Amino acid sequence: MIITRSWLENFIDIEGIETQEICKILNQIGLEVDSYRQITFPKGVVVGKVLSCEKHPDADKLNVCQVEIGEETKQIVCGAKNVTDASWVAVATVGADLGEGFVIKEAKLRGVDSHGMICSSTELGLPAVEPGIWKLDESMGDLKSGVTLNDLPNIADEVIEIELTANRGDCLSIYGVARDLSAALDRQLYPIAQTTLKEIETPTIAIESDLPIALAFSCMEQDQLRPINALERYRLALVEKLSENGVENLLSYVTHATGVILSGYNHCYQAIKVKEEAGIATVYGDEKEISILGVSQREESRVDAENPSVLIEASYIDPDALSRAMMGKKIQKDTRYYHTSRGSDPDLQRGFAYLVLLLGQEQCELHTLLLSDPFRCEIILSHQEIERFIGISLKSEAITVPLKRLGFEVEEKGDGYVIKVPHFRHDINNQQDVIEEIVRMIGIDHIPSNAQQVVLKHSLNASFENYKKRNYYRTKAVGVGFSEAIHYFFESKEALEKYGLATLPQKLDLRNPISQELDTLRTTLLLHHIRSASLNIKNGKNRVMLFEIGKVVDVDRNENTKMAFVMSGDREVASIHSGAKPKPVDFVTFSSKVLGVVGACELLPAQTPSALFNPYEVADIIIKGRCVGVMGALHIDLREAYDLPRTYLCEIDFEALDFSKVEAKSYAKYPQLSRDLSFLKPKTVPFSQIRLAIEEKGISHLRSLFPVDLYRSEEMGEHESVTMRAILQSDEKTLDETEIETAMNQILETITTDLGLELR
Repeated sequence: MIITRSWLENFIDIEGIETQEICKILNQIGLEVDSYRQITFPKGVVVGKVLSCEKHPDADKLNVCQVEIGEETKQIVCGAKNVTDASWVAVATVGADLGEGFVIKEAKLRGVDSHGMICSSTELGLPAVEPGIWKLDESMGDLKSGVTLNDLPNIADEVIEIELTANRGDCLSIYGVARDLSAALDRQLYPIAQTTLKEIETPTIAIESDLPIALAFSCMEQDQLRPINALERYRLALVEKLSENGVENLLSYVTHATGVILSGYNHCYQAIKVKEEAGIATVYGDEKEISILGVSQREESRVDAENPSVLIEASYIDPDALSRAMMGKKIQKDTRYYHTSRGSDPDLQRGFAYLVLLLGQEQCELHTLLLSDPFRCEIILSHQEIERFIGISLKSEAITVPLKRLGFEVEEKGDGYVIKVPHFRHDINNQQDVIEEIVRMIGIDHIPSNAQQVVLKHSLNASFENYKKRNYYRTKAVGVGFSEAIHYFFESKEALEKYGLATLPQKLDLRNPISQELDTLRTTLLLHHIRSASLNIKNGKNRVMLFEIGKVVDVDRNENTKMAFVMSGDREVASIHSGAKPKPVDFVTFSSKVLGVVGACELLPAQTPSALFNPYEVADIIIKGRCVGVMGALHIDLREAYDLPRTYLCEIDFEALDFSKVEAKSYAKYPQLSRDLSFLKPKTVPFSQIRLAIEEKGISHLRSLFPVDLYRSEEMGEHESVTMRAILQSDEKTLDETEIETAMNQILETITTDLGLELR
């Protein structure tokens, strides 16, 4: 957003405040100044009055002008076409240095003496104001011949460029910036001169849309719409809004000054209709499409000099609704979209009043359809909340006065405020936004800084314990050779159903999945691990070991944490110790690594094996008598489907893994004794059943039981021979033979009498 000091002074009194100080204030209130420059002219560049202009006797394209410069009249030869009707001009007198070694000297052009140069704006380091020389007029100040351009404040202006954020469309105008300065400086805005705006019924307006829209139309004759004067043209050039269309220049000037978007049409339509489709509002004039509201205008409807009458439109549409509707649509936009989508001023009557003021008229006939409520929303805010957020004590006036100057309606109610937000502040939606406005106006530099206080709370809570537990098991997994994998919380419902795994019912499933392949929440970690193992093998890895601790859901969408492992390919890295040809991974290798992470547990034949596993090589994981997971070989069908070598998987309930504090216990000083027993048992009877029966006897001094040998033969048929070792120990003394014999007899009695097994 580009503003000039002289233009800003049309709306607010900033007398006595240096422009550099204004830049500082703008920065303090959040309107970041990107650049500042003061327009100055070389010494010797003055105002000249053209007294006469005649054709050069020996050159068709040159004119010989008599130019009054103060008390002198100088003859200057000029080649610009537009000098013939010029009155006031900028003249570089003899000796003026225009830069880059260009010094004006006495000259003779085609035999005619020339004492100076009539300048164009570009020759003076300014933007192109018009083709040819730069013509001045009385709008630029009290012009007197011989006065230097540096003495005319409207010409030797100061230009400020503000880097606005996208949400501050309310400051995309001189009036909008002046409004913010009014609040910051506590100075009144100048009211736009009162103009009679007469409401009429033509053209008729019909809106077939629920969008927040405001419209105003006025039909004017071309002769009413005077060309912009020299000052207006100069300012438009400085703010980079000057075009070749005279009427559009006039409307652009009003828009940049007031923030009200004005557009011109080349015909005074009798009926205006606005139709909405997919959030886009299209404007029709006499059933012909003439524009898309706030986006673009049909080229054939633009104003040209041939039409005697012009329809002037002032418009407003909610910027948030417009931006959402335009997202993803390939619709041609013009310059108005930038302003409209960031928020224009909905006070359409102010825009027409300023236009009429520029035209020097006394009244304007309008047909308006304005917003029913000038305020967009209402926010209730207590005084205590404001002080708590800002951190300082404030008087009521420090809150209400700046907000009112910014266009808010503020009503004190009890110990708080009811604040109505105007439509032009679409960025204000909640209490924090309003407090930010108060802070802007106070100035962050005026808020004292306080030392930050950090209150340490007891950190040994459930979340911290869970964090430590996860890190503990992650460290153990990495320690035995696994690498951590992280996958999406989403899964393919088709894949889950294919392998008979749990899926969410439709009423609990995702309504807006991120992709077709990830269209539901995962109920297992294993499918992701199978795919990751396959990708690693295909990328040339001979040995893949991955683990993950992550969330899954059950069929009721309750979340729980699982820990999964996968090992595929070789059981060890190829090295000199393995003869460069390691053996493939097996159940014993995989289970020993997993148990090295999760700790002591029991593996029993799986009761209901999943379709992911080989039914002949799969086990349930038992901890404290409860099944908490499954471990086994990947099913041959899945190995073939994913081009995998021998692969093993495990998934275990993470909550079941122990993370209790380790308590130190004294160890027995007396020796352990072991005794072995061999017996025959049916193959269908698991050893765990036998051990459980013995442990339930509560035999004194029995520390542990475990199998040490298994023998099978055809002669035994459906039986097998198991050698079991019993570990006996006392904390108080060395066991004697009687005590050992008593314990072993109890074990024998359980095996032979209770279980009916035969000793070998």
